[in-house]
Amino acid sequence: MNFYRNVVSHTCENGMRIFVLPRPGHSVEVECFVKTGSIHEGRYLGSGLSHFLEHMLFQGCRNYPGTSAADTIDRLGGSVNAYTSFDHTAYHAQLAGIHLETAIDVLASMVRYPEFPAERFAAEREVILREQELGADSPDRRLFETLNAEVFKVHPVRIPIIGFRHLIAEVTRERAEEYWQHRYTPGRIFWVVVGDASPERVVEALEHRLGDWQDAFPGETALPAEPEQCAARSAEFRFADPLARLAAGLRTPPISHRDIPALDVLAGILGMGEGSRLVRILEREKELAVDLRAFCYSQPFGGILGITAAAFPARLDRLENALRRELDAIRSGGITAAEARREKRQQFAEHLRQLRSLRDIAANIGGGVVACDSPDLSDSYLEKLEALTVEEIHQAAATYLTPELFSFVRQRPADARPRRTTTADRSRLAPIAGEWKNGVRLVTIPDRELPLTDFALALPGGTIFETEKAGGISALAADLLTAGTRRRSENDLLNKLDECGATLNVNTGLNSFILELNAPRRQFPTALRLVREMLCEPAFGAAELERERKNRLELMRSRAQSPRAAAQDLARKLLFGRHPYGWGVNGTPEQLQSISRDEIMEFHRSLWRPSQVICGFGGDCTEAQAREWSEMVLDGIDWLPGKQPLPKPPEFPQQSVVQEIPLDRSQTALVHAIPGPALVDGIYNSFKIFHHAENGLSSRLFKLVREENALAYTTGMRLAGGFHPGWLLFHAVTTAEQAKRAEQLIAAEILRLAAEGIPPEEFDAARECAAFAAAQAAESVNAALPATLLAMHYSQEPETVWNNEAALRALTREEVNRNIAPCLAAPAAVTVFAGRTISS
Repeated sequence: MNFYRNVVSHTCENGMRIFVLPRPGHSVEVECFVKTGSIHEGRYLGSGLSHFLEHMLFQGCRNYPGTSAADTIDRLGGSVNAYTSFDHTAYHAQLAGIHLETAIDVLASMVRYPEFPAERFAAEREVILREQELGADSPDRRLFETLNAEVFKVHPVRIPIIGFRHLIAEVTRERAEEYWQHRYTPGRIFWVVVGDASPERVVEALEHRLGDWQDAFPGETALPAEPEQCAARSAEFRFADPLARLAAGLRTPPISHRDIPALDVLAGILGMGEGSRLVRILEREKELAVDLRAFCYSQPFGGILGITAAAFPARLDRLENALRRELDAIRSGGITAAEARREKRQQFAEHLRQLRSLRDIAANIGGGVVACDSPDLSDSYLEKLEALTVEEIHQAAATYLTPELFSFVRQRPADARPRRTTTADRSRLAPIAGEWKNGVRLVTIPDRELPLTDFALALPGGTIFETEKAGGISALAADLLTAGTRRRSENDLLNKLDECGATLNVNTGLNSFILELNAPRRQFPTALRLVREMLCEPAFGAAELERERKNRLELMRSRAQSPRAAAQDLARKLLFGRHPYGWGVNGTPEQLQSISRDEIMEFHRSLWRPSQVICGFGGDCTEAQAREWSEMVLDGIDWLPGKQPLPKPPEFPQQSVVQEIPLDRSQTALVHAIPGPALVDGIYNSFKIFHHAENGLSSRLFKLVREENALAYTTGMRLAGGFHPGWLLFHAVTTAEQAKRAEQLIAAEILRLAAEGIPPEEFDAARECAAFAAAQAAESVNAALPATLLAMHYSQEPETVWNNEAALRALTREEVNRNIAPCLAAPAAVTVFAGRTISS
């Protein structure tokens, strides 16, 4: 691959660098990287200064006072955000290419001329404290942070990026501004621009704004070297969650080291896919793990190869012993050539998939520059990956998977106890519609740029097609579709798909049952034949059913301990009652317990009704090839006549309901739910605009709850609707003391919108955001194909995805406000508080 070697680079006189990769399409991704992160905080290590700066740069800068930097991008239909890592901070915006200069002006002003407004500093510090508490309430976050602190004992990477609560509370405006002056210098800054932009245009815009910024050329303080680990380490902590968790990890060399490709493949063989070794043995065969995953997190100063798993508490120690045995077996030469070949193909295909996303492309360029000053690091990495031999993988396993190099962390459940509080018309894609012989609708979206091919299938499944007795059966059936066929075991099926470099996802929603396959073009026919076998001859094995049922039940128990998830689930039940939307995609524990294998088999048979099935192909294929493949997949199906019926629409409560769920967490989540529109009722686009108005850094709701009152780290509104009316779910995560106040502000905002509607400036920005999102959906085949199938599922035309941008832009403020007002003025609402309550 020579994809990234087409990056055009430029170095300014002040040391600032610019990297541009022009790409066809409507969008442009603009990213400003600052080579400073949490490891560079020196004597203030642990205070999260780098992350603090990321927040404060959105609070006002020259020419963009207050939150107008984000507002400006928002009004143009784009999105802007930032993140902080251990070794760098990145500010990124994506919007239409015609607005490139504006994006550059906004980000350049933020990094060069921040104002650190005193009136916002204390409020933003409270927001960051809420964010830190949010992470502290996550058992998975705690598990990783504890593992990281065991693997690294000296290097500052051992400290969480966000910092520690008591040190965050000590950060002052003067300290933050001093840190910015010292770390934000042109020599530490570089830009990555990908998409609808020419290098000349980008360089001119950046030189004009930042070319006179003099570099201070400060020296870098040497970071302490992590000493070699010579003995195994372990740690244990307790967390109020019904599931136990285990993490095992070891330190890996810097990202530029020759062993990194072998370690990446080794991690994949261990547990990065459903067909991987540890998932197969520890999760499916021995049923010791509920959710096992491996990862290889590479960084310039060394990273972690790790394995994490959730488990039933009584099985945690057995899981650890079994994991140690499997690691010993792999270290002793237990990797097969087939495993190595399959994982290499999978990882190569995943790198290809990243080339479909401007965001991923920019991240890969930026990551290469941060790691070793090489924007084309991904190209050279792929060359090394292709050349990697089985012997080199064996050698990496023998070298690194030694017991004395590992750190193990165990998280066991704890008894509940009080805690300390604190743009479509320019797209190169177009759908080709057709029909199979029995009436199944077909659609093809050719895109020959990359050697990747997609298949998607939309079926009349999902929550709305379930009975009250069998709620959650769609999700359970989706789990079991990949668990083997009548002629092929689960492991064999998953291994064969991995050998094809394929990704296969079977997902259910409230209104649909969607299957998506992607594979490199050469292996696609083989992968598609496996999917045909899976669809026509599913095994639905009894043992696999009990395993998946047990896993889902345990994950539901864990979900019940998450304030946000628990509040949302109860709000759904209270709002929708006995309508299928009331039990949601997962169903209830009682429903899942009662579902039999025969019922799942019958449910699967009921999906195959020609008038409700849509079959699609995209990517590297022609219409003729798509028809040939359709014949192969569809000809073996046992088709049924008629249509899957829909239930009656939901009957919403006639008066408001408020409930609380006490949970042992630092934070309290609140949700405020009201009835919403159906996707098929003709006004859903109005609510898409409304959704954008209520979300993001520039939304009135965000500013009201977070910026002006510092009540929550995160707040916003979710929109869901399908064949039947859905809901508008307003949410916030805050403290118990502030939860009622946050709910009052949300309720008042809803009443204001019902009476006054979306104000003109907010409306223009929200409509632009919705239109730009619609344009993006039509730019890549991996987004456009499933979106097209869903549009057809809701009886819309195949071209709907390409027409959405114009349809959204045609809506007027008056029309949108008229359409959303009845929902917002509804007399009944459901409010749920979950987490720490005042009484607890």
